Amino acid sequence: MTGEEIIESVTEVLGQFAHPQYVTVMVSESVTQRYDGVEGFKEAWTDWVSPYAGFRIEFDEVAQLGDRLLFLVRQVATTQHNTVEIETPSAAVWWLEDGQIRQAAFYLDRRAGMTAAGFEPDRPSTG
Repeated sequence: MTGEEIIESVTEVLGQFAHPQYVTVMVSESVTQRYDGVEGFKEAWTDWVSPYAGFRIEFDEVAQLGDRLLFLVRQVATTQHNTVEIETPSAAVWWLEDGQIRQAAFYLDRRAGMTAAGFEPDRPSTG
């Protein structure tokens, strides 16, 4: 899936299952940005993939702990200049509430995402 296809697919899922107060949070070491609503998700991710000629997500593991889903992924992007491929191990945490998606937080630091989800960052992989 391309970056745009990922955004459209997740936006469609959120349109059906997002909590009325759904929020997307983009977390890096230096900055945390919050985007409200389903359109906020679309805005955040469109901005994130826009500098790249290509973008994909490769899933390494998915785990659940209570009301949280942890996605361990690798973001793979191709630069527009010289089409250099770069890969970043990352994490996403989705919080569920009353059968709906309440929040999705995306972490460039995989260990920070694991900690936010309540998982021990040094635990053995199940995948």
